[in-house]
Amino acid sequence: MALRSKRPLAAGTWLVTGAASGLGREFVRQLVARGERVALWDRDINGMDATCAVAASPRAHREVVDVRDVDAVREAAARTRATVGRIAHVIHCAGVARGGSFASVSADDYRDMLETNALGSVHVALAAVPLLRECASEAGRATLMFVSSLAGLRAMPQLAGFSASKYAVTGLAYALRDELGDEPVDVRLLCPPLADTPLLKKLPETLPSFKLSRVESPERVVSSALDAFAEREWITLVGTRSRALWRTARVAPALVDRVMQWARRES
Repeated sequence: MALRSKRPLAAGTWLVTGAASGLGREFVRQLVARGERVALWDRDINGMDATCAVAASPRAHREVVDVRDVDAVREAAARTRATVGRIAHVIHCAGVARGGSFASVSADDYRDMLETNALGSVHVALAAVPLLRECASEAGRATLMFVSSLAGLRAMPQLAGFSASKYAVTGLAYALRDELGDEPVDVRLLCPPLADTPLLKKLPETLPSFKLSRVESPERVVSSALDAFAEREWITLVGTRSRALWRTARVAPALVDRVMQWARRES
């Protein structure tokens, strides 16, 4: 994992997408507890209202926006900027998942994962980068954090569409990080294992990935991600199994192949 120079964080609002539930909700809760000003984006207004109740932040700015719609994302960005002022950090959590054997997942579900996870990340980045450039300076770095997945570093059996969409998120993060390398806008990548969120509850319990990494709590995933803002490594992994799998995949890919086949047979 390559390193970047350390600078203090820029001051301004934190924007969290996918804020109606799961990791997005937990990011909002922990950021508000730290005293940060937070803006929320999601398709689900009721879920965002519930997040604000959990976070004890009833006045937080909310935007109902579908990240698959590039025009809606641009309009939401403009409204958010006009309402809350400068956007210093964007945490892009919005995503969907479907699991099962390759042929059992519908074409519509594959399309939804690619449009939401992959294209949605592009749309958010297109809207976010100009706002982050506006807020960033040599005195403080702005941040765009993409939430990918462990499956976006090493694809998982019976998660073909999800893995493909998260590989796209990972590739986008790598490319943007290099493009913005001379600017005070940091790109970060969170690659969690399975976390105990509503997204997980929609997946079959027989997935091989359940054999490969423990299910982490949203609290641990988010606290690890926020702690990583003080570190120079730009990819955040959560848990010893996740780190071991990623390291082994780079130095001994054939061994990970065998582990994947074992997990597939045991599921």
